[in-house]
Order: sequence, then structure tokens, then C-alpha cells
Amino acid sequence: MRSERVRQFQWGARGEGPQVVHDKVVTAANAISTLRLLGLPVFVWLMLGPRAYGWAFAVLAVVGATDWVDGYVARRFDQVTKLGKLLDPLIDRVLIATVAVTLLVAGMIPWWLVALVVGRDLALLAGALAVFRGIPPIPVTRTGKFATACLLGALPGLLLGHMQWPAATFFLVGSWGLAAAGVVAYYTAGVQYVQAGLALRSSHT
Repeated sequence: MRSERVRQFQWGARGEGPQVVHDKVVTAANAISTLRLLGLPVFVWLMLGPRAYGWAFAVLAVVGATDWVDGYVARRFDQVTKLGKLLDPLIDRVLIATVAVTLLVAGMIPWWLVALVVGRDLALLAGALAVFRGIPPIPVTRTGKFATACLLGALPGLLLGHMQWPAATFFLVGSWGLAAAGVVAYYTAGVQYVQAGLALRSSHT
């Protein structure tokens, strides 16, 4: 018997057919996701310890870039798993919150931006725990993916904007634009997740 597979199929990207979701835990894709998570403490230490902003940005760039890599590996080598589908968006949330709080402590961004970003995630988490006693199986929306992409671009850009180099002003202005778009999309996606959660709850009552 194929005990390592979940009896579940989901449609792949671009309508390329049904996608099998596995029960496996140890896969190359999940290992990459775990390495992304392990890179965050290194980033925080580089920022707040030696204040090696260049190296901190390099670590952050690697962590951000591997967001695409783990997803590609999972789809390309049939390694889409229940754990991976949980880890990927969770790591994105942890990444955004960690970078935002670190930049706040370093004096690079205002507190209200961190409150907007982290507050939405805490509100959704509290609501999910209260209603579902856990994280409901709600897929990430396109708006949510767009918001995450904007914030994952804006926060490292704000770091570059506070470094001493010729293009600092360009990155600072551009990153604030990305941050504004990201926050608006972040809350739009939040409303979509609440609506999806309510619909899911109604279907089970």
C-alpha cells in the first residue's frame, strides 16, 4: 500500500492536471524550507550584533530566493506534502514578521508599519484558533501571494535604503511604494481568508 500518500488530489499550476499530496516529512523540498527558517536567526544576529548589514541582506536574499526553489522542487519531483503546504506560508509569515521587527529594533522602519503587518497575522491566527481550534485548510489566494511578494521585496529594499551606498535613496523610495501596495493587498487577502473561513465553517455545520 502507498501509505506515504494522502488520498487527496489538487489541481496543479496552470491547469496541468491533478497533483498528489503526500504524507512524507523528509523530502528535499521540506529540507529547503527548514533551511530557510534556520537562516532567520543568522539574519537577526548579523543585523543587531555586528551590524553587518551587507551580509544580513545577503542572508535575507538567499532565504527569500529559496521560497521559489522549494516550491519548484516539490512540484518538479513530486514532493508536494501536507507538511510542505503548511510550512511554506507559515515560513513566509515568520520571515516577514522577523524581518519587520528586526528592522524596527535597528531603527530603520517605524513601529506602525510593523504593527500593520504583524497585527494582521496575529488577528487571523487568533480567529482561526478561536473558531477552528487550529489552522484551517484555506489555500493562499493570488492577492495573498501578491502581498507577500511585495512585502518580501519591500523589507529587504528598506534595509538597502538605509545602507551607505549611491542607490540608497532609490531603494528607499521604491521600497516604501512596495510596502504600501503590500499592506493594502495584505489586508485585502485577510478579508478573503475570513470569508473563506466563514464559508468553510458553514459547510461543516
